[in-house]
Amino acid sequence: MTIAKGCPSLQEWNLAICHEVKIAGWESIASHCHNLKTLHVNRCRNLCDRGLQVLRTGCKHLSILYITRSSQISGVALEIFKLARGNVEVKEEEVMCICPHGAFRF
Repeated sequence: MTIAKGCPSLQEWNLAICHEVKIAGWESIASHCHNLKTLHVNRCRNLCDRGLQVLRTGCKHLSILYITRSSQISGVALEIFKLARGNVEVKEEEVMCICPHGAFRF
């Protein structure tokens, strides 16, 4: 995934509903996005147990993971992620807008 290689300073990435990211993409994110703190993977059809595993081992600064359950991710894989990365807040909710707090107040 070229974006992951070209954005090593990226801190938040919303990939929700992005169905084109497959295992090679998750591996690229895990190995190149060293400063990633918040990742949105809600409803990503191609995020599977293996993809979650590489994110768990590779994204060392991750502190928030937005994820929804899918048929591709087993409950066991999600629990292993939570146990191994107890410092990561796993949120089963969706954020519709990523912008600075109060950015659209008039």
